[in-house]
Amino acid sequence: MAQAGDEIENTVTGERIVFRRTAAQTNGELLELDSFWTRPGHRTPEHVHPEMEERWQVLAGVAGFRVGGVEQMAGAGDVVVAASGIPHIGWNAGEEQVHVRIELRPALRWEEFVVKLFSLAREGRTDETGMPEPALLAELGREFSREIAPPPPPLEN
Repeated sequence: MAQAGDEIENTVTGERIVFRRTAAQTNGELLELDSFWTRPGHRTPEHVHPEMEERWQVLAGVAGFRVGGVEQMAGAGDVVVAASGIPHIGWNAGEEQVHVRIELRPALRWEEFVVKLFSLAREGRTDETGMPEPALLAELGREFSREIAPPPPPLEN
């Protein structure tokens, strides 16, 4: 399990995470981390956190977000929130590194998920976007179903 001050890096996407406050420190109520998005334009795949709220505070750079279908740009000092169950995506929208402070409430097993995901990248088991091989992605989805899921399909008219 991660400890405050631990740092991990996704060798494929260049994302770096520093754990600030862990689930163990907050009785599972909060996970707080600093995330550095080094690659301009790189986007996380759209997803939902079925039982967690995600909050980003931009500390440096320009970040783009799409939350619940609404796209917005955010700069230093701006805060963006995705409530549990709301589809969202984030990316480095500028030319410089983006530094965001992320809070996940409750923490659930997000630390474990991100450590495992970054390990798969180091092992060469993800594509160039950082997505795991299909069988591994399905396995992660089952193991961490409370933490992360694909967005629901769009409603038909």
